[in-house]
Amino acid sequence: SAANLSSAEEKAFELLMVAHEKSAIKIDEFENKKGYGREKIERDKERVERKKQEIQEAGTKTTRKARLLEMVLTDQIELSNWFGQDTYTIIPAEFDDFFHGIDIALEIEDESGIKHLALGIDATSSTRKIREKLKKIKDHIANGTLTTMEYFHSDYHNPDLYKPVENIPQVVIGVDSKTIRELGELWMTAYGLTKLRAKLDQPPLSPEADKSQRDRMREAKGRLASHRAQFLLLEEIKTQLTVFIDFAIKMNQPAAAQKFIYVLELINSVLEEKGAPKK
Repeated sequence: SAANLSSAEEKAFELLMVAHEKSAIKIDEFENKKGYGREKIERDKERVERKKQEIQEAGTKTTRKARLLEMVLTDQIELSNWFGQDTYTIIPAEFDDFFHGIDIALEIEDESGIKHLALGIDATSSTRKIREKLKKIKDHIANGTLTTMEYFHSDYHNPDLYKPVENIPQVVIGVDSKTIRELGELWMTAYGLTKLRAKLDQPPLSPEADKSQRDRMREAKGRLASHRAQFLLLEEIKTQLTVFIDFAIKMNQPAAAQKFIYVLELINSVLEEKGAPKK
């Protein structure tokens, strides 16, 4: 079924997972940082374990499809500038994933500094789930708070900083199963095959086979770098930001509106940089 991963998707999932988990924020590293301490960290780890248990029992675990999308997206934002050349990814600790709905945090740089945007990623075709997530974001806006990253750390922009970051604007994005399958398979050809060969310690290919594999890799990398999914996701983000700005204004939350406006300007400039047709 569409919900199941193809064998190429499965392989891509396994390979991407290794790098993804390695890059994720580790809450143990916060132990000696101001405002954290061993006790808080142990408590939060227990909360994560309990949450996992609840999710397991309720059968509401994030689908492997959604995880695969999240990992290919992180990979391509970094390698192919899917969200523009000044956008970097942060993979949050499980705590912020579970309790604040953040699958990936983006750091987008412009002249005036760095803006953050939290992405929730959903590959469900279930519009109910997406609606629930959007409702959570709207509740936040109505209260004048946005989402929080309790365990924030950015290797890239501020390696010495370990602290909570509050009021991060958030959107929920996703694409359909067929598109995720395409991405997984392209990624496998572009990057996965060589990783897999290395892992399985296979003998070198003949020169002809090697050349043909390299040609296929190059072609797949190009197709992945320019894949329409990045435009779909950027447009989705743009649409949501626009809705949230109007909602924040209607709820008389100008500070929240302003945060979304900043990010919208950055997303618009990314779309422009990519030569997306103006709507």
